[in-house]
Amino acid sequence: MDGLELRLDPTLMPQQAAVISHRQIVAVRVLQLPSQDLYAALARERENNPAFEAEERETCHHCGAGLDAPGRPCGVCGALPASADGRHDDYYESAERGTTAQGEDGAGDPLLRVAGGEGRGEGLLRLLSASVRQEDAPIAEYLVGSLDHHGYLPESIIEDAAVAVVCSPRRVEHVLDVLQRMDPPGIGARGARECLLIQLRHVREAGRPRPLAEALVLDHLHALAFRHFREVARAVGETPKAVEAEWQYIRTHLHPYPAHGFDPDAGELSAAAVSVRPDVVIRRRGEGFEAEVVERQRFDLHVNREYHWARKHVGELGCSDAERQHIRGFVEQAQSFIAALRQRWDTMQRVSDALIDLQRDFLLYGQSALKPLTRADVAKKVGLHESTVSRATDGKFALLPNGRTIPFDDFFDSSLPVKKALRELIASESARRPFSDEQLARLLARRGFSIARRTIAKYREEENILPSRLRRCRVDAEPTVKARELVASGAR
Repeated sequence: MDGLELRLDPTLMPQQAAVISHRQIVAVRVLQLPSQDLYAALARERENNPAFEAEERETCHHCGAGLDAPGRPCGVCGALPASADGRHDDYYESAERGTTAQGEDGAGDPLLRVAGGEGRGEGLLRLLSASVRQEDAPIAEYLVGSLDHHGYLPESIIEDAAVAVVCSPRRVEHVLDVLQRMDPPGIGARGARECLLIQLRHVREAGRPRPLAEALVLDHLHALAFRHFREVARAVGETPKAVEAEWQYIRTHLHPYPAHGFDPDAGELSAAAVSVRPDVVIRRRGEGFEAEVVERQRFDLHVNREYHWARKHVGELGCSDAERQHIRGFVEQAQSFIAALRQRWDTMQRVSDALIDLQRDFLLYGQSALKPLTRADVAKKVGLHESTVSRATDGKFALLPNGRTIPFDDFFDSSLPVKKALRELIASESARRPFSDEQLARLLARRGFSIARRTIAKYREEENILPSRLRRCRVDAEPTVKARELVASGAR
């Protein structure tokens, strides 16, 4: 090692390293909290930190936003507050009102009921009218006025409304479809069967389809009520155990009376129909849309005045070191928490505004117009990291202009349009020659979806759709099942 000289130089060289402050850590944790966990964190902070104050306004029963003026409509979603006797005006209509209306001239006219009931149903009517064309507003008024205290409409509602409003039945059907897509799920149904099917459609559109439950409700509801699981299982080609399990799902997850969630007289049924509270409300504004973060309207946050004054004048008060540490610690903790909350709301606002721009067609035309979108796309638009966008949307919900409350994840599911097209193709296929996965891939390519055959199989499984050979076998077996039913009925 001749000529090689080792030398240690103690000179310090400047280096850059990322250091995360305490405030940033708090902001990250607060951002990712679902709303219920955030409310619990707020309560804990208020209890444990005397320097932190959070005044909570009276809240809207529909979206959870704070109400600036009690007794007036919510400034965020437009819903009317609960009436003085505790009943919610959005969906509740008392039996006494119905009796009074029946006894007057024009008895049973729902337009008279709407006109005569100050505030009754106005929240729902406002949402429905905002979701249909202006010329269809009288139809919306007629439908809302025809709802009974269960949230049901009469079987003849389409014909009745067409005659009363002087329009085509097709226009009534369109407005009725919009109404039935609103919350609570099942509102506007024409009986218990349709109510349950509407709720199952909501479940399907949320990406958790229950095809067996839909088949049972559609064709075998009466038999299931008497627990005839074996007979129903033979009819649908399933095991009695599978039928019973699906029946338990129907009993525990669906609710036959949607308006009871807004009717305190319904007792234990109320909890079943209450919808998820949204974190963000998206509403129409002129030709466009705007988003409102609910929490921002609900809480008024500030540092306690006495602690704030003491923090500024701590050197003049002659406090001990422990007292100074107490004041500084609590004030800085409160300031960090408040800053984290405001940063959470600003981030959610920016992400919501970006989603409105990127998914405008989805807001206008529904799920079929959903564009493939990733959180990275949103992050690029708003200038944030993808992980920040994920924390701002995970476990959070948005109330759409059509009255539906959906998880933010629905904005990013790029497979939804493909799955919808896949279901449409399979619904239109020949009963004896169903499409193979390879044929489905080619047909979807013609619609603009470039999907591999293996992906088709994956989507099929997620939608609970059988392979082509089993779809063919099942269709071929149906005449036999129907023949057995005809023989059985003839024997009786």
